[in-house]
Amino acid sequence: MAKVKNFFKKVGLWFKNHAPSKRRLIQLYAALLVNANIKGYITGNIYTGKLKNLCSPGLNCYSCPGASFACPLGALQDSMAQSGDRAGFYIIGILALFGLTLARTICGFLCPVGLGQELLHKIKTPKLKKSRYTRVMSFLKYIILAVMVIAIPLIYHGIPAFCKYICPAGTFEGAVGLLSNSNNTGFFAMLGNLFTWKFCLLVFFIVGSIFVYRFFCRFFCPLGAIYGFFNKWALIGVKLDESKCVDCGMCIQTCKMDIKHVGDHECINCGECVSVCPTQAISWKGSKIFVKGAQISPVPAAETASAAPLASVMENGSTLTAQTAEAEDTAPIRVFPEEETAPVVSELVAHSRTNAEAVLESVTVEPQPSATAENASPETSAPAKSKRKVRGGVKGAGMNTAVKNPKFVVELCAWVCALALLIVMLVCYNLPEKPQYRVPNFTLTTYKSLASDGGEYSNDSKTHIKVIYFWSTDIEASVTGMSEINKFYQNCRDEVEVVAIHCYYKDDRDVQSFIDEQGWNNYNITFAQDNMDVNIYSWFGGDISVPKPITAVTIDGLLHSKFEGEKDGEIVVPTADELFNMFAAAKRDTVFLEGDRCPDITLKTYKSAGTCDGGGNLTYEEFSTMESRGTVTVINFWYTTCDPCVAELPYFEKVRAEFGDEIIMVAVHSATAMPKGGAEGVQSFINSTGWNDYGIVFAQDTQEIACYKMLGGSGAYPTTAIIDKDGYISYFMDGPVEEEELREEISKTLNK
Repeated sequence: MAKVKNFFKKVGLWFKNHAPSKRRLIQLYAALLVNANIKGYITGNIYTGKLKNLCSPGLNCYSCPGASFACPLGALQDSMAQSGDRAGFYIIGILALFGLTLARTICGFLCPVGLGQELLHKIKTPKLKKSRYTRVMSFLKYIILAVMVIAIPLIYHGIPAFCKYICPAGTFEGAVGLLSNSNNTGFFAMLGNLFTWKFCLLVFFIVGSIFVYRFFCRFFCPLGAIYGFFNKWALIGVKLDESKCVDCGMCIQTCKMDIKHVGDHECINCGECVSVCPTQAISWKGSKIFVKGAQISPVPAAETASAAPLASVMENGSTLTAQTAEAEDTAPIRVFPEEETAPVVSELVAHSRTNAEAVLESVTVEPQPSATAENASPETSAPAKSKRKVRGGVKGAGMNTAVKNPKFVVELCAWVCALALLIVMLVCYNLPEKPQYRVPNFTLTTYKSLASDGGEYSNDSKTHIKVIYFWSTDIEASVTGMSEINKFYQNCRDEVEVVAIHCYYKDDRDVQSFIDEQGWNNYNITFAQDNMDVNIYSWFGGDISVPKPITAVTIDGLLHSKFEGEKDGEIVVPTADELFNMFAAAKRDTVFLEGDRCPDITLKTYKSAGTCDGGGNLTYEEFSTMESRGTVTVINFWYTTCDPCVAELPYFEKVRAEFGDEIIMVAVHSATAMPKGGAEGVQSFINSTGWNDYGIVFAQDTQEIACYKMLGGSGAYPTTAIIDKDGYISYFMDGPVEEEELREEISKTLNK
């Protein structure tokens, strides 16, 4: 029994000795909060919702699968790139807000990259200590800020230079985070010399962080450089009371950053210097805003006299006399190189702490008499000892003291609120996708029309998108709305199937005669009849006791959207335009694979030999897959800063010239990777590369059309699809395609 007891005692002691500090807990909390999209690591997709418009305070890559907010540095570079069109007041204001409230406290407590560096530094190896050389190197990050974050994005067409060429967070969180997921194997085709450079740089930063404390943060991070400008004025951080400082150098000696004095631009406000100061001259700014009455009681002037003999360190290691120290009370804080202060400070630490503690322990507090007996509170009128020793300015001990301590109450409330916020974030970001309801299999009797001969209709047809319209002869709105349904179908007949299902409740008319009278039998719409056994109307939410028209759009048998219109108490049905919007949304959410018929896609084009006549005038300003039917069409997705894309388009032009008029070659620029100037920037790039002389049709995708996603693009560029003469997708390649392979696939499609 004793052995078991000793075992658990040792285990408890181990956990006590290895328990994380409050700062470490806050760092872990912040890292999880800004990477709350846990399901992104499972699916291999990044979060692109509305909250991604907000910036996290620390460095955290936008492309990280778990990132719940945007990176402030990436947003700043984008605002610099767009400054010719619009000033980046939003991100500048956000950075100013972060700076004026927290400044480099963000580096010490909230930055995930800072946490990673500190954990790497815990690996037991010889460490490189700070010196005058590391202090000089710490200014490198200001050069990186000026050149890579501000100058290059402003000058060179919006290139996010720091994110593209240096940022280790982008490489580790974004690139490695996405590439490690099996769903993103197509991304490997995009890797080139740039990724090799950034990966080597990532390894350099990781190794450097093992031997040098916060290697990247101290020498390379421009975000820390920005926050450093605000350190002096920030509401939260560490501060030094010069009247209490005895210039012992303990704060500088303890700090692992390249500071010259407490709270300067290199200080990350980690607070480690607070506990080592022998005179308690270092404290937290802003603490009185949240906690009142929890500060150390001031030492009476008479008592502070005994503190004068505390040693002050000089360059030669000698000590000041009490008179000299008194004369230099108002002198600025001296800064000593680490190698000079180390031998002297080590000898004085114990003596300084002993003297400081003796001063604090000698402080006595006399009970203050109340002004009048009537105004005396129960606490002040209670009997008290004539003298009581006070340590830390907090009276009493035990649980009652902890409960009465305002600092304890504030901390408890803060942690409760923080945990509640984290739980809400985790739940919101990781909720399962909205369930899609699958339409049950059904078979209905049909009426005669151009689309049916009066037989049966089954919903197991292979058409991707279907529009199901419920109507009745005695519901006037549903009858008048049929013309809008037909109008919509006339524009989308090759991409959608329309089924008009007649409700059976309280309708004794001859439905076929009614269809003939209305002239609907000339519509290419399938008219079907619901029945009590199937009751498909109720499955879509219809109530047979109060029937009304319902319009539903399904994708591959899954309910996508539903229209149950009612305006000012009147039943309404969707117009052709409203129905087209429903269809367009469904089409964007559909992926068309090899063997599927390519949907009608209409895109704006750029000027090139493929779209202009001999005089350089546009012969057409739009490209349509519907109009290109009858000719084999090759669609390639690219963007200006994609090296593999730029490398393969010249031989695409070569292959196009070989096949001549037998094919149409279309290069569609990405909607999400637009250069500075938008479409004009793309046109300038086409002109500067000489591609405007190509016979390739250059077109522009949009987020509304989402042509790239529709044809199976998963994020990897370049991507190529070949569409045969009948409009069916015969080939798809997610990644670069070799010239010979492209030539062979086109020949196969032509010879079908």
